[in-house]
Amino acid sequence: MSDATPCRPHAPMAAPRSAPALTLAGVAALLASACCVGPLLLALLGISGAWISRMRWLEPYSNALLVLALAALGLAAWRLFQPPAGAGPTCDTGCRQINASARRWFWLVALLTLIPLLLPLLAPLFY
Repeated sequence: MSDATPCRPHAPMAAPRSAPALTLAGVAALLASACCVGPLLLALLGISGAWISRMRWLEPYSNALLVLALAALGLAAWRLFQPPAGAGPTCDTGCRQINASARRWFWLVALLTLIPLLLPLLAPLFY
């Protein structure tokens, strides 16, 4: 007899969805970067005008939006990368299905969230 327990497919459980958390993180990251990244991108493209200064109205909320984006990313990561409760060992025969598309969106939103975090460090290089 073998001591190894075979990987048994388990009944599909209702896994918590990460799409709402990813959407919230993406929107919060876009709003957090609208005050700083938007004018910088427009200046790099050669578009200028006095109206660009009006894009800074979200600046007081930037830190709170970044915290919201990071919290939503944390929730999405927890939902995406945590193994399902009660699932046995994972195996190559498809016991645990991996949502690769959601994970790609997660990393894209994480990169989008890093932009407003790193911009204050990189902005002096452009001006």
